[in-house]
Amino acid sequence: MHVTMDMDNTRRPKEEFFKAAHLNDTNSMKALLMSEDFDLCVRGDLEETILHTALFNGNKEIAEFILDRIPALIDEPMTSDQFRGETPMHIAVLKQDMEMVKELLNRGADVITSRATGSCFVPGEDCQCYYGEFVLSFAACIGNEEIVRTLINHNAPLDARDSLGNTVLHLLVLQVEASHIYSMYELIMSLVTEKQQPSLDCITNNDGYTPLKLAVAEGHMEMFNYLVEKQKKTYWRMGTISYCTYDLTSIDTWEDQKSVLDIITKSRDTKVHKFIETKPVKELVQQKWISFANKYFFMWMVSYSLYIMVFTAASLHRPLKPVPQGQFGEHVIKIQKTLVESYQTKEDYLRLLGELITVVGALIILISELMYLSKIGLKNYLANTSNGGPYPLLLICYSLLIIAAVVMRLLSEDEEAFPMSFALIIGWCNTIYFARGFKTLGKFSILIQKILFGDLMHWGCLVFICIIGFTFAFYILFLTLDLADYPYFRNFSMTLRTTFELMMGLLDIPLPYDKPTPSNVFVIYILYMLFVYLLLLNLLIAMMDDSYWRIISEAELLWKVQFAAIILLLEQRVPAFLKVRSGIPGSSLGFDDDKWYIGVEEILPETEEETSAPTQKYYNIKWDRVRKNLGKIINLKESAESTRL
Repeated sequence: MHVTMDMDNTRRPKEEFFKAAHLNDTNSMKALLMSEDFDLCVRGDLEETILHTALFNGNKEIAEFILDRIPALIDEPMTSDQFRGETPMHIAVLKQDMEMVKELLNRGADVITSRATGSCFVPGEDCQCYYGEFVLSFAACIGNEEIVRTLINHNAPLDARDSLGNTVLHLLVLQVEASHIYSMYELIMSLVTEKQQPSLDCITNNDGYTPLKLAVAEGHMEMFNYLVEKQKKTYWRMGTISYCTYDLTSIDTWEDQKSVLDIITKSRDTKVHKFIETKPVKELVQQKWISFANKYFFMWMVSYSLYIMVFTAASLHRPLKPVPQGQFGEHVIKIQKTLVESYQTKEDYLRLLGELITVVGALIILISELMYLSKIGLKNYLANTSNGGPYPLLLICYSLLIIAAVVMRLLSEDEEAFPMSFALIIGWCNTIYFARGFKTLGKFSILIQKILFGDLMHWGCLVFICIIGFTFAFYILFLTLDLADYPYFRNFSMTLRTTFELMMGLLDIPLPYDKPTPSNVFVIYILYMLFVYLLLLNLLIAMMDDSYWRIISEAELLWKVQFAAIILLLEQRVPAFLKVRSGIPGSSLGFDDDKWYIGVEEILPETEEETSAPTQKYYNIKWDRVRKNLGKIINLKESAESTRL
């Protein structure tokens, strides 16, 4: 992409400088430059100098003449809001004018600190291209290798960071549609020493992303695979079978709270979720699960199940006593005991133990969830399906209900059954969270979650409005009738309940058929059944069916992300002395670094093996041991054949 300017806007009748520069009128330009009547630093409508104008129009002769007469313009930037900071060197690079680039460099043009920071060059509504502000970044994003080589030879900094913290390598990652980014990346890395390459790859931008992490955050799969393959080392190879090691720097969450795994699990973008199936991310997640996460997950699941059972048992045996005869009528036969009466027998103290376990567990859940909420923010806490979706919020509600029940018990209130019953519902429903540890159940958990908080909530809002309207209609119609004959419509709350039961098909309209009923009631009833019962209920079924087939295709991918999120959650909450680092230290593989690697066995097609073999690097291959093992295999095979004979 090239930035273009309409230079007709810069030509004003009284500014002969710009007219001469635009028309390539060398004689007029020389005369004007020699004249004392003109301001040599005059600027156009876009705050450009005459040197900018000459370079935009490709007038090399005029540009060189201007530089001879006014050398100070060589690094003079444009000052308009749109093109602020753009120097003549930026323009020469954008025009890919190699001759002018060399001419400016020979004259001492600044390629180290010059930055184009106008709204045209930074992300925003007015941005035409984001090339990273620095001259070298402009050249790399355009893809001119000769200019890049020349600029680096003139000490253009590779580690220079723009206002967003992005280096030239970050900018290459962001050029998704460009075909030259891989060759340009290779070129830049080839122009620095091997010791400098890791430091360039590890520079983070303002968001804490290295080029590798940025490729994941942007969903740039091809760039991610390219960067990972660059870091891959082949440990040994036999035919088409090879054992490769992948660098876990920036990928593993160990001592890195903004790793590739974190980005994948915290993102809501399906393109980012697909990285969970790439090498070496897939292998790393599997190794984490096998090495430590599986046992702690099952311990967590079993302990929560036992905890909710204890709470249920304590709730079933809550302290009640018979009602004094005739005090609360014939329907209520038991009431809540006072606090003193609740703890007297051995059974009461056994129940007290279960209640204490319930309260302590609820406090632990509340504190841990609030700490997690403050860490990731309310938006990510509620909206991110992979990190838990509604389940963390349900846990907070559960804890608050338990605390409310405790307060009511201490105050000897009779209504403690209300928060306790809701806590039981939430506590048992939250066990569905552990379904994500199993592939089949995990996918159904996602379907329930998506449908419940998607289609059902939207449909419920629409139905609620309709039910309220028809409830008022029924209530007004029955106000003039004898409500003793119509007990299901005796007040608004009872009418609302009746209307809901009619919608669900739980009963027919409750009318006394031995007495006349106004025809208006039947008209409203028919309209209600047609609109709400037939139309809206079938609409819900159709929506849920459509959602099922739409979600099932991505449910497995989302389950894998949730599976990884569980592992990371356990890694954060399990004490440090119980955690095991995944991978292999580089020292044990014979690599001269302190990095960690993960080994992956790969089987390549024979054609790929033939083409890639000459360029492969091998590390610490024990050929004597390989030959010895091959000999054993051959001997075993021969002995097995002789035995069959």
